[in-house]
Amino acid sequence: MPPTPPSEPAAVNEPTFSASPTATTPATAGTPAGGSLADDHPLSARARGYGEWVIRGETWPLSAVDLEKITWATSTRAKRRHGRCGYGGDGRVTITLSERTADRAGFTACQTTIRHELVHAWQYQHRGKRAVATDHGVVVSGVTGTHTGRDTADASTHDVDTDETDTNDVSMAAVDGSKPVATNAVSIETGHGESFQVWVDLLDLPGRCANYYDRNQSDFAYVYGCPACGDWWGRHRLCPSVRQAAHGTVGSTGYRYCTDCDVLVQLRAGSWYLAHGDHDDETIRRFADGEWESTAANAEVSLIAVDEETATPRPE
Repeated sequence: MPPTPPSEPAAVNEPTFSASPTATTPATAGTPAGGSLADDHPLSARARGYGEWVIRGETWPLSAVDLEKITWATSTRAKRRHGRCGYGGDGRVTITLSERTADRAGFTACQTTIRHELVHAWQYQHRGKRAVATDHGVVVSGVTGTHTGRDTADASTHDVDTDETDTNDVSMAAVDGSKPVATNAVSIETGHGESFQVWVDLLDLPGRCANYYDRNQSDFAYVYGCPACGDWWGRHRLCPSVRQAAHGTVGSTGYRYCTDCDVLVQLRAGSWYLAHGDHDDETIRRFADGEWESTAANAEVSLIAVDEETATPRPE
């Protein structure tokens, strides 16, 4: 595994180039060498410094990225993704990191996200070309591939697959004289297809998605669980699976079983399950908001203590 810069909390010892908030390049006055900042969040500046270290340093093989066309930002609201690479036309991208990920998992997790999003920046800036993995990295050919042409509306996120890649391989030799790892080239298109996968091992990436910290039930608006094994699932909106957990075999939307135990799951709020019934959405919302958690005995619906619930298995 390639070496990485020092992890938390030794921020001052991380390798840096000229990506300080005031650094500029001689070629473009006023444009920081590592890109511009969209906000004054310290994570944005730190991400820019690490991004420049990745591209301009010798530890990682990714270098063909125009850093001056990158804007770095931090989201204080993102809960379901670690990072995002948004495309703005003319090779310009905005890489946004999640403050939540940094707070919960530290900057080491953000480093992986930054490398991930830099691959998307590379894809966008070289889209329509062909690439082949070699012993020294990924070589880009000027040969035109199949480009979708979606410039300004496209966006890629760390944990959401947003695009598909052309898989029509052609044979291409490495142009730098190095020995190719594979004889087939891939078309460079945005997304998590082949032109992303060629970087996974080279940049020590987990693939399309990564979980950097333990999930909490409080992270979700709705939670349903298995009364047999105790496993649970969270949802951010009142979707069909939430209604199924609330209705069981009684309601009108069907029912849902635990994939491991094959018993009916229950909608859960704190230490209580909502008894199955044909509940309307308003009742489901009130239960999920914990409205009856402290007054279960006087609740308008039937509640069952988590430690008292008896699992309902699937009929034979």
